[in-house]
Amino acid sequence: MIESLKSVLLVLLIGTSLYQSFILASYSPPKIEPIRQSNYVQTETLGKQAELSDMLFPDQLIIHLGNQQHSVLYPSNYYYTRLLDNIKQRSFKGFRKTSMYLVNVNWEEVRTKQLGVEIRFREGIPFSILQQLFRIEGEVPVENDKITKIWIYSKGTNDEVRAFFFTDSPGVGYEVIGADFTSKDVENFVAYGEPTNLFKAMNGGDYYLPLKALHVPSYTFPYTQLTADQLKQSLFVDPGITRYLKERDGSEIYTDSKRGFQLNRDQRWVTYFDPVAPAASKTEVLEDLMAGIKFINQHIGWDGKYMVARTPEKLLDNQTFIFRQYYESLPIVTPQPEGFGTMNMQVQKGVISGFERSMVIPDLKSGQRKENELMSVEAIEQRLQYYQRRSSIISIFPAYRPAVLEKTLTLTSTWAIELRDGTYDFIE
Repeated sequence: MIESLKSVLLVLLIGTSLYQSFILASYSPPKIEPIRQSNYVQTETLGKQAELSDMLFPDQLIIHLGNQQHSVLYPSNYYYTRLLDNIKQRSFKGFRKTSMYLVNVNWEEVRTKQLGVEIRFREGIPFSILQQLFRIEGEVPVENDKITKIWIYSKGTNDEVRAFFFTDSPGVGYEVIGADFTSKDVENFVAYGEPTNLFKAMNGGDYYLPLKALHVPSYTFPYTQLTADQLKQSLFVDPGITRYLKERDGSEIYTDSKRGFQLNRDQRWVTYFDPVAPAASKTEVLEDLMAGIKFINQHIGWDGKYMVARTPEKLLDNQTFIFRQYYESLPIVTPQPEGFGTMNMQVQKGVISGFERSMVIPDLKSGQRKENELMSVEAIEQRLQYYQRRSSIISIFPAYRPAVLEKTLTLTSTWAIELRDGTYDFIE
């Protein structure tokens, strides 16, 4: 009898529980959401966000005025910006691969006698990325060539306008079949040149140097440095589980067991690493570049104006990008790979496997300006008479050379020399 009563009570309790569960499910359904990283750890960005369009621009615009006269425009210059905006409104459609040596064009005559514009990318840009800057329509070459310059020119009024894309492969280029330019357009483009500030073509037009000295100021800025705590907050999902290791060379390693970063305080340099499995298949360069920019936007931020300076080499699985910092119109260049102004990044199948950059963050709003003058072509040629590596020079261009002192960063305007082995030197 007692056992039967217990059974009845148990059934009643189970029934009541099920009924209450039904009522709760009917009128108050629980809201279940997946946990996201950003919901439980707020990463700390130290700079501004940027878009690819902010980082994609030519090193120089070279304007051929005819009569052996040339003008050079640098980024952020008013006329540079106006001219580039005008060219962006036009389109390039259809390409014919050709040999620049065999094509029926006298390039020396085009350079010295005909009106035209050269759009230059020192390190070269793949077609897929160049399409993000210009209106490139129709079927685009799928080769791995990088475009180093675009040359648009016209012989004169009512004459045909021709446009060529030069590549980083010697003698290989593309003629544009349907360039959306008229001779009047080219005349308008050339009008942005500065006849009072002319340049001389050097080494067959490989680079251009001014007939008169250039006035380019130098700057000194106070700065702060990235700290380990800032980087942990920016890069790790859970900074609280960070482990620390000090190497024999004095460098410091911080890791959350999955990814990590190394600080070299003597060189003021940080290296981030995220070991990822080798990609089973290749990805597009543009996709990896966009992934890299997004990663920096979300984690560190950009502490100044950067350019996409170099994209991965042909036929290599390791996707390495180099971003170079600009101040005003000029790039910041150091003789060694590890130096202020450069960010190197490795991307594998959309995953950032590593990047390295300076720990120095200058206060660009508190700079002290000092007037400086860059030598003219005549003075440069005199200096180069005694330069031992003159035969290795492939380019000379104005740049800022950084010097990081204990409390200040100095950007000194100077002439930078690019050498055949990919290193840089300076004309002091």
